[in-house]
Amino acid sequence: MQTRSDRSELSPLRPREFFAQSWSGEGEWIAPSWLRRLARRPRWFSFTTATTWLTDDVWLVHDALIWENGRTEYRSGMARLTAENRIRLSYDDMLGGTDLWLRADGFAFSPYRILVAMPPLPLPLVIGAHDACEWDAPSQELIDTIRLRLFGLPIGHMVIRLHPVPPAS
Repeated sequence: MQTRSDRSELSPLRPREFFAQSWSGEGEWIAPSWLRRLARRPRWFSFTTATTWLTDDVWLVHDALIWENGRTEYRSGMARLTAENRIRLSYDDMLGGTDLWLRADGFAFSPYRILVAMPPLPLPLVIGAHDACEWDAPSQELIDTIRLRLFGLPIGHMVIRLHPVPPAS
């Protein structure tokens, strides 16, 4: 069983150990000022992510996002370690996939495009995303900041604060 002190050694530069952890936390989507007439306050959500390892270099990623109104979005993707500091990531709704660039203090995604359902619209929209994660080992917190754009216009940003899930005993 891993203890908190064992987890302080977690580093994105050791992807097998770092990404083998399940992660959970809370987040919010915040609209830019020009959209605040429609979205008067941040929208809160919870987020969890877990992995299923297929080989030492390939794994499945399972994400769940639950909005404050109860709407749940599940996604599964494929991750492949392609270099010591790079992971290739693809999901069905992520057009063309993306690369994760690993650093000791976190990781950044190459810009990516994703299909997003936005009720009550009948069709998903293609959203551009710039995504970076900062790892704070002392607090055991991974802060994921995602900046979103539609047709080149900023439509908000999401900030998610994640912690490793203790293993089941």
